[in-house]
Amino acid sequence: MDVADGSVPEGWTEQKRPLAWNKRFDFADYAQTRVFLDCLATVSEGRGYYPNLNFARTHVVVTIQFEGEEGDVRLRDFARDADLCAQRLRN
Repeated sequence: MDVADGSVPEGWTEQKRPLAWNKRFDFADYAQTRVFLDCLATVSEGRGYYPNLNFARTHVVVTIQFEGEEGDVRLRDFARDADLCAQRLRN
């Protein structure tokens, strides 16, 4: 993920208007989903950013919305951290 080139992080999809990134994270059961949500809460508290979340028993859709029409390093870091939360559950 290169912050300078404005690219969407791998695995995330871009919505143009308003500018947002979305990613669905799938889990084996609710226990894993809950651990992921708790990890995201910790990341949100640390970064001061709270994404839109839609979730069910075995998945979470994270939507990161931008203020303008350009990416934001802080939100790129949040996307990276969300990926790391999910990765920890798969290892």
